[in-house]
Amino acid sequence: MIWALIAVGFLVPVAVGLLTRFPPMIAGFIWPAVVAILTAIYVFGIEPRDVGEAPQKIAITFYGLFSLVGGVPGGLVGWILQHKRTNRKV
Repeated sequence: MIWALIAVGFLVPVAVGLLTRFPPMIAGFIWPAVVAILTAIYVFGIEPRDVGEAPQKIAITFYGLFSLVGGVPGGLVGWILQHKRTNRKV
């Protein structure tokens, strides 16, 4: 699961950089926020808990940080690829 978060976090900004004109570094920083929000929705709204059991709030930070680990290098690679593509001489 953790490696999947890192891999997807890496690929999202690269894909954004190659397929759109949106800055990949921003996508690399937005992706962990999206993961943290979706994790919070799951932890507080969907996850089954016993009566009196506290939600696993640490999961929000945990998944958000691992998404950031993939998102920042992915944003850099996406930016490099986007920069090379836009500055190509014909």
